[in-house]
Parts: sequence; C-alpha cells; structure tokens
Amino acid sequence: MVVGEEWGLCDVEDLCFEHCRWGNFMLREIGVAVSVLGLMASSSTLFAKTIDLSKAVVVVRSGERPAAEKIAPTILVEEIARRSGVTWTVTTDWPKQASAIIAISTLADPPSWRDQVATTIDAVPKKSESFSIRVFPATDRQPATVVVTGADSRGAMFGVGKLLRNLDWKEKEVSIADHFKADESPDRPIRGHQIGYRDTANSWDAWTFDQYDQYFREMAIFGANAVENIPWQEEQLGPLMKYRRDKMNFKFAELCDKYDLDHWIWVPVLVKLPDQTKEIEFLKQQEAYYSKVKRLDAIFVPGGDPGDNKADVLLPHLERMAEVVTKYHPKAKIWLSLQHFKADDIDFLYAYLDQKLPTWFGGLVMGPSSPPMELTRRRLAKPYQLRWYPDITHSVRCQYPIPWLDPALGMTLGREPVNPRPVDYTQIYRMDYAFTDGFVTYSDGVHDDFNKSLWTQLGWNPDKSPREVAKEYARFFFRPDSADLGADGLFALESDARGALEENGSVAATLLLWKELERKIPSAGGSWRFQMHLFRAYYVDFTRRRLIYEKELEAQALDSLAKANEVGAIQAMTNALQILNRANTQPVDPETIKKLNAFGEKLFQEIGLQTSVPKYHASNSQRGAVLDFIDYPLNNRWWLEDQFKKISEMTDSKAQLERIEVIRNWENPGDGGYYDVIGHVGRSPRVVKMVFAGDAMRHEEELPTQRWMTEKPTINRQAWHTYLDSWPRGMIYNDLDPTANYVVKLFAQRESPLVIDGVKARLIKTGETFDKVTEQVFEVPVEASKDGRITLTWEKLDEEHLNWRQRHYVTDLWVMKRPVKK
Repeated sequence: MVVGEEWGLCDVEDLCFEHCRWGNFMLREIGVAVSVLGLMASSSTLFAKTIDLSKAVVVVRSGERPAAEKIAPTILVEEIARRSGVTWTVTTDWPKQASAIIAISTLADPPSWRDQVATTIDAVPKKSESFSIRVFPATDRQPATVVVTGADSRGAMFGVGKLLRNLDWKEKEVSIADHFKADESPDRPIRGHQIGYRDTANSWDAWTFDQYDQYFREMAIFGANAVENIPWQEEQLGPLMKYRRDKMNFKFAELCDKYDLDHWIWVPVLVKLPDQTKEIEFLKQQEAYYSKVKRLDAIFVPGGDPGDNKADVLLPHLERMAEVVTKYHPKAKIWLSLQHFKADDIDFLYAYLDQKLPTWFGGLVMGPSSPPMELTRRRLAKPYQLRWYPDITHSVRCQYPIPWLDPALGMTLGREPVNPRPVDYTQIYRMDYAFTDGFVTYSDGVHDDFNKSLWTQLGWNPDKSPREVAKEYARFFFRPDSADLGADGLFALESDARGALEENGSVAATLLLWKELERKIPSAGGSWRFQMHLFRAYYVDFTRRRLIYEKELEAQALDSLAKANEVGAIQAMTNALQILNRANTQPVDPETIKKLNAFGEKLFQEIGLQTSVPKYHASNSQRGAVLDFIDYPLNNRWWLEDQFKKISEMTDSKAQLERIEVIRNWENPGDGGYYDVIGHVGRSPRVVKMVFAGDAMRHEEELPTQRWMTEKPTINRQAWHTYLDSWPRGMIYNDLDPTANYVVKLFAQRESPLVIDGVKARLIKTGETFDKVTEQVFEVPVEASKDGRITLTWEKLDEEHLNWRQRHYVTDLWVMKRPVKK
C-alpha cells in the first residue's frame, strides 16, 4: 500500500520531493499540513506486525574473534541500552530458553551453533564486508530470532549497524518489523571521512577521547570503513584542546584498530624540495610517528593545497617516505593527489608509474582542483586505485557550493553551517563514483554529519534513495517514530537554501515541521544531531524575517531622504539612520535571538560546536560562527552610514544635497531602464540558473561566488558581496526604446571587457571605487539598440596567472537611457 493511500493523501516521498526540488511547499494551513505529515509518517507502520526484542539474548561465537566481530555485539547492546534503557545479555551458547534471540556470526569463522542458522547462510553475499539479516517470528520450536551473518568480521559489524538503523525502540521496549530482511554488500571498497584534531575544526578540537570513540562507532554503524587523521599540521594547541596532538594522533589509530577501520593520514610535503637537510628532518619526524602508531594503512600526500613541489622531486621523496613507513607498517601504501599539478608534472607522474610500477604506491586521490575524473581514471595504470576526496563540509567558496545561494544566507550561514544536502550530494555522487574505488571525504566538523552518513550509504549502494538514508538517520539519531517526519525535515533544510530567501515561503513551513518534531520528541534535548538541525531551521527562518524587515527599513530610510531639501541634509541623514538602526533597537524577534543563543550555548557544552569567535573560540568567522552574524545587516546600512559620514564632512550644503540624491536613487535605472545584481539569485532575471549542484556541474553552468565578509562593518553594498565566477552566456535586454541612446553602467573588479551585440563596448567613464569594485560606464551603439534589444557578453581574459580572488568580475549592472544634453 502506498503510504497515505487509504487516507486519500499524496505519497509522502512525492510530497518531500516536490518540497525539496522546487522549494514551493506553500501551505495555506501550515498547522494542518504538519498534522497531515505526522499522520502520514505514522500510517506507514500502522498495520505492520512487529517482533518484541525487549528481552532478547544476543548470541555470538566462542573463542578469539577479529576486532570488528568482537566489537559488533558491544555496539548493539550499548546503543540499544543508551536509547531505550533495555539491557541485553551476550552469550556464546545458543540459549535453551529465551523470549527472543539475536544471533551474530560470520561465514569466515562459523559458530558452534551454526546449525541453528543454517538456512540463512546462502543469503549472505559472497563479497568482503557483506552481510545478511533475517527475521523469524516465534514458532512452537523456536523463539523469535534475528540472524545477522557477515561474510567476514567487518560484515558482522556492518550488519549490526544496519540492524540498529532499523530497530524500533522507546523507553524499555525494542522491536523490529517481522518482515524485515537485508542482504547488502558495499559497492565501493573505500568509504571514509577525514577527522582532524586541530584548532581549525569547528568542534573536534574540544572533544574527549570518549566522544571520538562514539563518533568513530557511529560512522561504522552507517557503514564507513576508514578514517583519515591530520597528524602534523598546526602543532600549537588551541584554547579548547584537552590533549596534546601527538597523544590524540595515537588514540585515533587505537580507535581505528578497535573498530577495524582503515587508518589513513593526510601528510602534505611542505618542505621545498630538493633540500636534503629539511627532507631528512621531515623523514625523522615521520619515523618517530610510524614507529609508535598502532595501526596505519595509508598515507595521502596532497600535490597542492598545501604543497607546491614539482613531480620530478616529489615522487623520489615519496619513495623515501615509503621506505620509512613500511619498516613498521609493511602493508601501508602512499597515495598522491594532482591538486595544482601542471601539465608537465602530470605527464611525469604517469610516465613514472608506467615505467617503475612501484609497489609502495596505492593510487591517486581526486581532490579539489584536480584534473577531470574521467581522464585520470583512463591514464592511471590498472594496478592502482583512484580515491575521491570530495569536500562535503563547505557551502560557499568550495568544491561543491550551494548553487545560487541567497547572499543573505551566504553572509550569515557562511562556509560551515549545519548543512544537510541530500539531493545535491546524491546527484554529485552518482555523477562520478563509477570512476573511483571509493572516497575519504574532506570535513572540518560535525555540521556536515548527515552528509557523511549519506556518502557512506551511497558507497554501499549508489542507487539508494537519499530519503531512505534520511529516514535511517532520523530513526537512529532522533527517534524511530519520527523517521518520516525527520527525513522530511532534513530535505526541507536543503530546499530552504534554494532560490531567493525573501520569496521562499517554504522556510516558514520548514520551521513549523521542526517545531512539531521538537514537540514530539521529549528527549530531543539530549541529541546534539537533532538540536543542531533544529537550530538551523530556527536560524534560517529568523534570517528570512530579518531580511524582509531590514529591506523595508532601508526603503523607509531612503524615502525619508527625499525631505532633505526641507529639513536639511544633516537632519535628513539623522532621520534615516534612526530608521536603519531599528534593526538593533527594535529587532525583528528578540525571543528568537535568545533561543538561538541558547542553542549555541547548549551545542558548545555538549559537542564543542563553535558558533562564535569571541564566545566559543571558533578559529575564524567563516568556520561555523553563525551567531556572530545574527545581527549582520541584511541591507545597505553600513554603506549608508559611511556615505552619511562623508556627506556630513562636506562644507558645501548644495553638494551635500546632490550627493544625498545620488544615494537615494543609487539603484534606480530611470524610466525604461534596468538594474540587475548579477550574482543574486532573486535579482538577476537575465542570467540562466541551475539551482541543483549536480545539474550545474553536469552542464558547466556559471555559479556565483560569495566574498568572505567578516562580522566587522564593511563599506560594501549588498550587491558587491556576490558575483559570477564565470561569464553568463548572454544577458538579453529587450523592450528598449529604439529612438533613445543608452549606456551600460556596472561595478567590476579590474577593467571590464564588456561586449554589446558582439562588439567590444567603448568605455566612456570610470567612476568611484569601493573596496575592490569600480564604477564603469560604457556607450551602447545606436545601431545595437535600434531594434529595441541588446545582448551583453564579455571577452575572455587570460587570468590563469592570477589568484581567483584577483580576477575580473562584475557585481551589478544598469542599462539606462543616456541623459539628453541640454
């Protein structure tokens, strides 16, 4: 039965899809809609039969067991006790009497009681790390039984993880659907995440050993088999770090050994080669670590970001690294990324591998700024693997930015907010995974926790529905009876970032959905994952309401300037400032501000989440410090304050009034004119947009870049915060007056190579410069506009030698009638 069919409702997945895909979850009766969602969520289990496992006995095989098989029953028992208060006993003998049995074993080392589960063995996929789960209701001969069988030790642990993600539990009760079964094997052999104990991380630097232990466990529960540490960068301890870095480095290896996770380390070669003295010193530093660390499976050396050595000196150095590490860890391999490699470096590398076929080399890593995935896979010799290094942690200025993110969110949420992205990352994963042997993702904190679970599960099954992953995530980390609604909530947080924030009415519905979850989950306060996603819902809704409010304040302030001729320039500016300052003196919602600060404090106390630089020691303002932007102006207040200050310093009253008129009409293109903010999703109607990351990447569409704005006052207008990082295919302006003369005015960094109807435009004026952008005015040829239509494009510039921040870009643009000379 389709969920909700009997009730005359649409399918819950279809509803979620529409909400997430288009961001148009426009509810007339929001309260009714959330109640409907709750009804739909509960109806999926209304008629399901369950098996009571509250008094189950867990049975495992006797004797020595490999690490993953040994830890599997511990994970199961402890996680259920943590959630339900039910404590299961573990035995190695098949129980003669029990109300229910959970049997955990492997094909690799069958238990003495294998005859009891013999009928389930054929179901286990014959592949490393695979598992099977079967559920048998009670009969006259046997109690209810859940059989978890791994192909090997890891398979048993991953099978337990799958079971935990699908159990129903509440206080003193545990059950499972009587029809549940699973036969799974991983699609990709490498499925891991980078977890760095360093000051730049927005949470991990504050963690204890026990918190890392639990996080490693939870990654394994979702199917991860690798963790990558960053052992040597940033040796200085941050203010929140409880242990020396070397102590934590060794602890990471112990935890990987405990859960049988491959232990990777990230080791940039910062020595400028060739330099024999510094190279020897660096190798000694490495050997001191290799000789003591308990487990080490792989070393990833980035070719750049950081590191800038040429391949012909870097490869021999990696060979010497291999000689050192294999003395202590014979199976460890060295991997290399081609980040920032030039063409000659890439050619040297492939020739080196083809000729020498080094056995110490594990493969290549695809990081940001690496060559295309397809080309790399084609040129890489078959003995070697290709590992993905995707950035799943950042939202702007990154490998996979949120496409066309509203600047109001780009400025406030910043680079590392809580950022579940089920639709985007599923698209991205499916585009390129087939070229790889798996991934170890780049992460700098827990804000991307859902994304880690999503990528891990896609590493098991690339066709798995992201909604199913979201349901398992919500079931395990929130509550089983909130799985459907929790999944909808995660999707909704992603859709809230699509399109213009002011026009996105679904934001209010998202918050109401999360408030319903908040009401429904009495123990929600104890789950940091729930709290941080709830925090995100409140934050975005507050930001939207603040944006609407502050834009209205600016409109009122500009209107008040129209009275400058009557009241005088100084009084008019004073009146305008009083209106603008209501954003602080009469904030849009003081109670929500208190609630957001309370969230920040709770999350800091529980998991060290650093939502503020001064309060919680975030390493800088772009690393998740969202509370520092809770009152960041979402209008042009700071720019206007700066302009008013300069006007007040003028001695000529007429000049003051003239400048006020310029300020008041700054964005006004005049009768029959146009004004566009080119990088703003809601103010650039002539730029074609793709708002799904996978679509934008697949079609190589231009995307805006958002400048890093600190929490301190700037003199920039809102329009100058964002710009396209490549050129639109053509901005078409029609409905022009064929008898009028026009100009194009724009603000750009560097001289803008504007082209009008295929002809290089003539620059007729250069005006003011603000920070990095300068006013530039171009003549529109009469021949171009006489048909009432012009197309704007830009010449391509050779800027490869420049940092991307220094390259040419345009922020905003006017098409205006040229004033008639009197």
